[in-house]
Amino acid sequence: MYWKKLKALGAGSYGTVFLATPKDGSSTFVAVKSAEVKDSSSLSMEGGILDALKESPYVVQCFGEDVSVENGKHTYNLLLEYAVGGTLHDLINIYSKCKTMVEESKVAYYAFQLLTGISHVHRKGFIHCDLKPSNILVFPTIDDEYGSIVDVRLKLADFGLSLRTVENETHTYWDRGSKKCRHHRGTLLYASPESVARGIHGKAVDIWALGCIVVEIITGRRLWSCHESVDDLDFKITHEEPVIPSNVSNICKDFLVKCFEKDHNWRWTADMLLNHPFIKNATSGKYHPEDHGLISNNKVIINPFSHCESWVCKQHLFSTCFHLPSSDNFRSRYANFPAENAQRRITEAPNYSLPLC
Repeated sequence: MYWKKLKALGAGSYGTVFLATPKDGSSTFVAVKSAEVKDSSSLSMEGGILDALKESPYVVQCFGEDVSVENGKHTYNLLLEYAVGGTLHDLINIYSKCKTMVEESKVAYYAFQLLTGISHVHRKGFIHCDLKPSNILVFPTIDDEYGSIVDVRLKLADFGLSLRTVENETHTYWDRGSKKCRHHRGTLLYASPESVARGIHGKAVDIWALGCIVVEIITGRRLWSCHESVDDLDFKITHEEPVIPSNVSNICKDFLVKCFEKDHNWRWTADMLLNHPFIKNATSGKYHPEDHGLISNNKVIINPFSHCESWVCKQHLFSTCFHLPSSDNFRSRYANFPAENAQRRITEAPNYSLPLC
């Protein structure tokens, strides 16, 4: 079966995401994250990470990889489930435009889902490093009889900047925008004090980012929305205390205090926060044993590219030319998935180790 890309959904540093569907006219839709083969090393590594994380219903599912010749260019495609609800950033904007405050119990339910995903990522030996609303996908559950949304599943996505778990590892990065060396990895607005000041990236950076996301869900505004420059934002993150919303319960405030502990060694972990009363009290009736399985709209997710495999390694799904290179030459042009514990997908490809920066 051949597929076609319908439209671009978004673009980032490591690729462009497209909505795709089979050419046979069926109503199946997937998201395809694409980059030219010569620029696809980060995208390939992201695929390896997603393959290692595939057991969680709170992490976006990756169905496999494809390399095609599209408009004369060798293109690497990562095959992902399509989030019809967009991103958490989109959902927050909807609430803001409606001038509706998200109920605190719903905020806790969203936080529960994110923490469950983060906990899984950390247990598997990874740190996301770029958690923010636009990197969290929304999967609504629709009541077929009434056509209304009865539930929302949030899933972590975009692992292009993720690291292997090496607690308190220090990194320095060149910021091409400001032309300065910076320590933090990911989006500065969600960066933790230790990553900004000293380049420390442990699991705690994801917890700080979670706190920023929860505040944004509650208020409709980013935590550090008032700053004059990048250097000013650096200073605020490093030296000032985050402003916790005043119109929430004390138990919610305490939850955020645990997320915003300045000393990363004392910041609560994902598993500790899952047992915080803010989460436990609000989710006691919503969490079900079947959440351990990969369920979408109450159905097990089936790989649309193969009903008998959880991961596929395809060629020419999206090719737009008829004179295609031989299989051996084609495979040698792109790298193997490098994440630890991921099987070698293509035997001819070289084996890479996942870098820490």
